[in-house]
Amino acid sequence: MLIIFCYQHAIYLMIEEKSCCERKRYRIGLISIIALDCNGQKMQTDTKLEDIPETPFMDFIFKDFDEKIESFQDRPWIVDVPSGKTVTFGQVKNDAIKIASSLARRGFKQGDTLYFVTYEMAELFLVKIGVWLLGGVVRGCYQGEIADVYAKQIKESSAKFILVDSDTINVIHTALEFLHSDVCLISLGKEPIPGTSHISKLLADDGSAFKKPKNINVKEDIVAILNTSGSTGYPKGVVHTHYSCVGFITNLGFIRTESTLLEFMINYGVGVFGLAMYFLTTGKTIYHINKFDRSQYFQQIFTYKPKSILFYPFVANWFARCENELEVLGSRNIFNLIMIGGWVLDSKTADKLHDTLPNTHIQQVYGMTEIHFATCTKNGEKPEKLERCVSEGQEFTSSGRFLPRYEGKIMDLSTGKELGPLEVGELYVRSPCIMRGYFKPGNQVDSPIDKDGWLPTGDLGFMDLKGNVYIKDRAIFTYKYMAVFVLPTEIEAALQEHPDVQEAGVVGMPDPATNSASRALVVLKPGRKCSAKELCKFVADRLPPHKQLHGGVQFVKRLPVNKGGKLDRKALKDLAISEG
Repeated sequence: MLIIFCYQHAIYLMIEEKSCCERKRYRIGLISIIALDCNGQKMQTDTKLEDIPETPFMDFIFKDFDEKIESFQDRPWIVDVPSGKTVTFGQVKNDAIKIASSLARRGFKQGDTLYFVTYEMAELFLVKIGVWLLGGVVRGCYQGEIADVYAKQIKESSAKFILVDSDTINVIHTALEFLHSDVCLISLGKEPIPGTSHISKLLADDGSAFKKPKNINVKEDIVAILNTSGSTGYPKGVVHTHYSCVGFITNLGFIRTESTLLEFMINYGVGVFGLAMYFLTTGKTIYHINKFDRSQYFQQIFTYKPKSILFYPFVANWFARCENELEVLGSRNIFNLIMIGGWVLDSKTADKLHDTLPNTHIQQVYGMTEIHFATCTKNGEKPEKLERCVSEGQEFTSSGRFLPRYEGKIMDLSTGKELGPLEVGELYVRSPCIMRGYFKPGNQVDSPIDKDGWLPTGDLGFMDLKGNVYIKDRAIFTYKYMAVFVLPTEIEAALQEHPDVQEAGVVGMPDPATNSASRALVVLKPGRKCSAKELCKFVADRLPPHKQLHGGVQFVKRLPVNKGGKLDRKALKDLAISEG
C-alpha cells in the first residue's frame, strides 16, 4: 500500500509490505530511508542517501581518479579566458603533489592557511589542491580591495602563505607593511615577480616532501573560508569543513551540467569552488572569464562554443535584451543550458530567454555561501519555462525544489512561527552540507545555526503546494511605504517589461510622509528614449499603489555592481541620493 503525506514541507512516501512487518519511509528533499520493524524499532538498512562520506576532502576527490581520467588525460579541466592558460586532467594530480611538496619544504603544515588575491583561476586551483593535500585551508578575497581589508583578513586568518599576481602584488605589499609580518609570497602569471616564489618553482619540485596529513577531523577541520559576496555589507568569512565540502560536491550530481561551461564567477566564491571540483570528478571543462566585459562576452561565446553558460540575473536582464546577438545564438544552437545563480530571474526575462533560445534549458539554482546550492529547478528532456507562482498580484519564478540532504521552512518575521504554503516569510534551511559558521580571529567560529540545525537565510520567500521555493527579496533590502512592506525586486521586474528598459534597480528613499518612497534607477537600451513620467505610469498600470514609483525615476549610464558581480544595492542607494 502506498501512502503519501506532507509534514513540515517535506513529502513522505509510506510503502507497507503485505506482511506489515516492514515499513519504509522515503523523504523527498532530505531523502532519508528509514526501515521500521513491526514493533516500530529502527532496522539495519543499506547506506542512506543523506549519509555523506566521512572522508577527507582530497581523498574523496581523488578516489579512483586515475582510472576516471584514463580516457581524457589531455582534456582541459580549467581554461582561463582570455589568456588561454589551461590545466588538463592529466596534469592535475601530479602537479598538485609537486606543489604540496614544495609548500611543505617552505614550512607549510596541516591547518595552515593560504590567502590568495589573484584574477587567475587555472593554476590557482592547482595550488589550492596542493594546500588541501597537506590538510591546509584556503581563503581568497576580491581583487580590488584596499590594503587594510587584506591586512585584516590576513591577520585574522593567521596566513603565512599568500598568493598574488602582477595586478595585486603592490597592494598586498602595502597590507604586509601594516602587519610587519613575515610571509611566503607565491605568484602566478607569465613572468616571476621579484620577491616571490613563482609557481614554476613549485612545479619544479620532485614531490618527495609531500606527506599525507594525519588525524583529520572531517566535521571540524576547515577546508575553505569562503568570503560572501558582500551584498548585505562587509564580506564575511564562511567556514566549510571536509564534511560539508564533500556533501556539496556529492549533491552537485543532482543538478544538470553539460560537458563545458563558460562562467565569470568570483574565483574565491562558493559557486566556482563547487563546480570546479565537481567538474574535476566528472571530466568536464570550465572556461573562466577573469574580468567580465560585456563588449567581449558574445565573442567569447562564439569562440569557445560552450555547451552551457552561467550568470547572475543582473547580467541575464541585459543578456536577454540583446536581441541581435541572441538571434544569432538561437540560429547556431551553441549551448544547451543556461544556469542562473546568485539570485532569482524575473518571469519576463525568463520567458524572453526561453522564447529566443527555444532549444536551451533554463536552470535556476538557489544557494548561498553559507549553505552551498540548496535548490534547483527541474529539467526534462525538452526545455520548459520556469515554474512560476503569483504572490500579491505579481508573478515569481521558482528556484526549484530542495536538493537531497536539504530541508526548508518559512518563518514569520514578526511571530517566529512556521508558515504554510504561499505565505511569505524568511526562509530557514537545514542540511549537513551547510557551514560550520562565520570565521572569527583566533581560529574561532561564530554560528547562527540554532540547536535544531536550522539556519536563517535572510531571504524572504514562500513555498507552493508542490514544494517549489520562491525567493522574493533579501529581508535587509525591504522597506515600508506607509505600513506596508515593499520588495524592490517586484518593481524592478515590472520595469524590465518596458521595451526601452535595459536594466533597472529600485531603492527606498526616505520620505517623512510615507516612511519610504520607491525610486528607480534605469539604464535604457542603446538608441531608445523614454521619459520618467512614462515609466512611472507603466509601473502604476501594473502594480498596486504601495509598489509604485512615488520617488520618481533617474536615468543612469550603468548600475553599480558589488564585489561578487551582483547588483550593489547599497551603492545604488548612495547613487540615488547623490544624483537626486
